Amino acid sequence: MDAFTSRVRRTIGIDGLISTVVGAFITIWPEKSASFVAGMIGFAFFAIGVSKLVISIRDTEQGRSNRIIGIIMSILYMVAGVLILIDLETAALSLLIVVGVFTGLTWAVEGIVQMAIINRWGSNRVWPFISALISLLAGLTLVFSPFFGGLLLWEFLGIMLLVVGIVKLIQFATMR
Repeated sequence: MDAFTSRVRRTIGIDGLISTVVGAFITIWPEKSASFVAGMIGFAFFAIGVSKLVISIRDTEQGRSNRIIGIIMSILYMVAGVLILIDLETAALSLLIVVGVFTGLTWAVEGIVQMAIINRWGSNRVWPFISALISLLAGLTLVFSPFFGGLLLWEFLGIMLLVVGIVKLIQFATMR
């Protein structure tokens, strides 16, 4: 096996292992995994706030109003990060709701756009109409029940990562 193939095989193996572990974590413990992701977001917000604060204080070339706005924004980032870290359960629920709402809006808009341009699909309009109707109904369902939809999407993500990870591990093991 040449060096390139060896690197590709190793990359597939590492990717498969990570996907399997993350997928299993999400599938077995959806609430804990959502809390973990929310915690990572909270930590990232806090770190962004600290770095923006340092930059705003040190950068003397900015105007006074820009520095004040930078300091205020950095404080808001840090406060948001701390609030997320204080109550990870609520942050995880909020994360699932945001995922549900934004996915629902995306699907609903996609369905509306497909219905608006259905006349351009040519003579066979049945399948594009069915696809548009499914997108619209699925999107509206998610918008009106975002927590349940977000939780289902989260579980689906975990299952898909688990399946993809296992397939990649099999590919890694059988690659010569």
